[in-house]
Amino acid sequence: MRLQFILLLVLCLYTLGICSQEEKNLVHNGGFEDFVECPVKMSNLNKDTEYWNAPTLGTTDYFNVCSKTKLGIPMNFKGKQKAFEGHGYIGLYLFAPKDYREYIQVLLTETLEKGHRYRLSLSLSLSEKSDGAVMDMGAVFSAKPLSIHTKRQLSNAMLSSQSVKTTHSKSFSNSGFYEDKQDWMKISLDIVAKGFEKNLILGNFKSNGGTKYLDFKKDQTKPEGYAYYYVDNVVLEYLGPEYKPNQSYVLEHVNFDFDKFELLPKAKYNLREVYSYLMKHPNLRVDISGHTDHMGSEEYNSVLSKQRANTVAKYLIRLGLDKDRISYKGYGNTKPLDSTLTDQGRKKNRRVEFVMTKFEDN
Repeated sequence: MRLQFILLLVLCLYTLGICSQEEKNLVHNGGFEDFVECPVKMSNLNKDTEYWNAPTLGTTDYFNVCSKTKLGIPMNFKGKQKAFEGHGYIGLYLFAPKDYREYIQVLLTETLEKGHRYRLSLSLSLSEKSDGAVMDMGAVFSAKPLSIHTKRQLSNAMLSSQSVKTTHSKSFSNSGFYEDKQDWMKISLDIVAKGFEKNLILGNFKSNGGTKYLDFKKDQTKPEGYAYYYVDNVVLEYLGPEYKPNQSYVLEHVNFDFDKFELLPKAKYNLREVYSYLMKHPNLRVDISGHTDHMGSEEYNSVLSKQRANTVAKYLIRLGLDKDRISYKGYGNTKPLDSTLTDQGRKKNRRVEFVMTKFEDN
């Protein structure tokens, strides 16, 4: 009985491990909980926090409950705010006179996969002592950490001039100004990776003239004000591949065992990604094709390949996809991808491919 319980527990943990891959945070120390030193000095982000640093000369601040100085939580030199969760967060200027800007930079846990989709989200709150609010917060990804000798905004032109490969800045979605000084506001953006992204940089990449700024003081005779924000809970999660219509894809980890057509656990995980994509794009349908290696007769392989395609189709239907959006066919061993002379090549040929096309509802 005890052995059965242990085996069941291991199976549950394994299953949860597969399912939780979708929710894995690819940002080191996204909640700013891990620190080297409890903050006692302003503008000391580079030395205080684990993994995070400032990519420019801007002086970003780190706040933590442990601090007995003006860098504490909830009370600090910019006002009062509890952490979104845990005990730490950072603070930075997204708008300040003469285009002064502050940024934060972090190493990701892995390089992003080319052609795959990711969602970046974070929570921010406007400090109580801010003169105004903005609706411009963006993200840049780079192949290597940035180190740029400037206190001004990082424009796309400046980023392009660097020896380090970077993406253009992309703005978070918004429905108005980020002006809440009491509660945390969650914002997010989706990207399709180019395949070199290993570092993340956050901040406002626009000049003062290009930034949408809401001035609370409404006094045009005074110089430019500032907007200072607290940031917490930075999360980058994997969403799955970006599928293009009318292009053939081999389903990852759907390489069947010899003479088998049952789905393996990793295959089911990847099929859930395909299902999720199709549910988000109701105008697409999917055409599934099954394939075998050259072992066995043509007639037998034709039947086996059709069974493999049917297995995939049935699993997508069980997940909830309308059967009218699915078609499947077996091609036997007529379309090999690799050599038939090696075990590895034959395994690669035992596969399922699919093509997404525009769905026409008759």
